[in-house]
Amino acid sequence: MNLTIQLLRAIGSPFVTRETVSIGQGEISALYQHSIKNRMVFYYLNRIGEKNLGELTSFYEREYLKYSKTHDAISRVSQILTDTNIEHAVIKTIRPYKSTTVDIDVIIFGVESEYKKAILTLLSAEYGMLGQGPQSTTLQDPRINIKVDIYKEVAVSHIVYLDKRKLANFSVTKKLPNGESVKILTPEADLATVIAHSIIKEHMYTLSEYFTFVGYLTQIDLNKFIQFLIESNITVPTQTHATITALLHNEAFGMVPKPLQDILDYLGEATLEATLVMNGFKMPHKYHPLTVGRSMLEIAKGEKSRKSMARQLLRMLKPSFTKEFTKLFLDHLTRETY
Repeated sequence: MNLTIQLLRAIGSPFVTRETVSIGQGEISALYQHSIKNRMVFYYLNRIGEKNLGELTSFYEREYLKYSKTHDAISRVSQILTDTNIEHAVIKTIRPYKSTTVDIDVIIFGVESEYKKAILTLLSAEYGMLGQGPQSTTLQDPRINIKVDIYKEVAVSHIVYLDKRKLANFSVTKKLPNGESVKILTPEADLATVIAHSIIKEHMYTLSEYFTFVGYLTQIDLNKFIQFLIESNITVPTQTHATITALLHNEAFGMVPKPLQDILDYLGEATLEATLVMNGFKMPHKYHPLTVGRSMLEIAKGEKSRKSMARQLLRMLKPSFTKEFTKLFLDHLTRETY
């Protein structure tokens, strides 16, 4: 059986009554490697269950410790910013399933001075400086090996692909399993952010995004979600993402969840990506350049995105910037995962 479909069936779906799936030790190891490529290894190990993992038990224990420490790191950065009265939200980090991460993403909603204040505040709290980009700064958590990306705008290089002023209207407070409260986005806005990031920044669909989409389907208000997509000019990325998610769910479980079908009925299907995915269901899946291009054209409808694209073009006139940007772009084209 195809590894991708086998992995989906092993984990199950909230829209299908779960049946016991028998997996041999050899298959458990193969699916473990596939889950690593698809950025959802802890979810896989947790769903299989510690008593069934055999030689992978030590990996589960390591990931579980990381899972607990990740929540502490998320609540730590959010609490520091809250105590300093800096409006923010943790984005694309807390998924609707048990997950670990290599970085924590935080958007600062205020003006540039608030962004700079956030950086200085965290540096004063012993976060280490790792690097800066046009729209973000990467810091090192002072207690565990995890990066914290502080965003001035939701962007790739100079190009803003989601207007944070719209995201600010979807900020809420959530209590984590460690009992601490953090500022995050609503399921509608966070799912939209994950989708836009997948296509416009990463150019790649992983199974972590499949489980994010399916998991959020049980939480979102469809009308609010679709309205946000339209206002944010990201219907093309969502059409593509929804098409792939529906194909995978249908192949694994013989049905498409109704809320997902409702999204496709409204947006239509992305036939190009559907054809590519059905050729073996290989995951991670790299989006076709035409899909990325169409998504970029759509976000250019927004004034902030349009202006940021103009800044990007101006910066490309500088040889050193162009060299670095080209290297990163080529890395995106050749890598198997991110």
